[in-house]
Amino acid sequence: MKLKSKGTKKTHLYQISYLGGKLSLEQPINATGKELFMEVCACLGITEYWYFGLQYESTKRHPMWIRPNTKVYPLVCKVAAPLFFLVKYYPEEIGRVQEDVTLALIYKQCKISIVTGAVAAPPETSLLLASYILQAEQGESSSVDYSKIVISDFLPPTVLEMRTMSHQKWIESLKSWHRQHRGMDTKDSHLEFMRLAQYLGMYGVSYFPTKFQGVPVWLGVHPKGINIYEDNLFVPKISLKWIFIRMIHYSCRKFIIKTMLTQIMEYSFYMKSLRLTRQVFEFAVGYHHLYLRTRSSAAHEVYFSTSTKGNDEKFNEITEHVCKNDTFLKVKPERKLSRRFATKHDLPDVKEEEENLIKQ
Repeated sequence: MKLKSKGTKKTHLYQISYLGGKLSLEQPINATGKELFMEVCACLGITEYWYFGLQYESTKRHPMWIRPNTKVYPLVCKVAAPLFFLVKYYPEEIGRVQEDVTLALIYKQCKISIVTGAVAAPPETSLLLASYILQAEQGESSSVDYSKIVISDFLPPTVLEMRTMSHQKWIESLKSWHRQHRGMDTKDSHLEFMRLAQYLGMYGVSYFPTKFQGVPVWLGVHPKGINIYEDNLFVPKISLKWIFIRMIHYSCRKFIIKTMLTQIMEYSFYMKSLRLTRQVFEFAVGYHHLYLRTRSSAAHEVYFSTSTKGNDEKFNEITEHVCKNDTFLKVKPERKLSRRFATKHDLPDVKEEEENLIKQ
């Protein structure tokens, strides 16, 4: 990688891919994740930055999210890892998204997840979603040449395998749905697609393998809370809404959820690595922060703001708790590993979060 010098400052040309194109940004080599992230948001005209994050691939080929306080250059220079600007936290209700560019990026990422089968959808729902994709990307049914359509570009492989229909029958079904969207513009097509997609069981869920009471399970962190999956990734065995979760905490590879429920006050999970434990913690705190933001009256001033002025000051990525937590920073080196890599986060209620947003 070549470094450029601007006077006495060394800079690096970062290549950031997003769903729709690429950005080339020249930044100082000591630029942090927060600084680079805000620069990308400014270039794309995004003010609803709380849905997004910067992702890279680690030396072990694990997808990782860049933390706000972390310097970016050391992460990407070792393996020439590309950077991706992606949706990190999906909105609970797509109607709260105000910007067209935000809606378009969320739609594109959700569309890829559904078409590739990463997010499961029933055959009928998949067909309806595919018709919205056609309307958004190719326009009215009268202007579409259906003979050139590759059905696998619109429907997930699981759906195509589930129904033994000929290609022509799939096209006819898709055409029938597509005709019903006459007069719908691109933005409305994106909205209708997302309004349907947000009710899918796997929508917005980030899955993490773990063990609960000695049994292999999956933790699913999503906009409404945290799920525990055992037999499959579609129907959770236990579903914990944010309103019932009092605190989340981790100590080395142990991840703990403390609830307000009288039946079971605490859930303890054992992750494979500290890296995975931190990821679960960051997603849980981030989604809970977004959950409170949507329910806070003070947050609506931010949601409906179209100005980018002051975004850098307002930027308050919730995962900074991991970096700034007193327990994490002030532990002496001679202490045990389990205490050194431990942190907790008490989840505030809506009123407390509203007061914090007003003070910002």
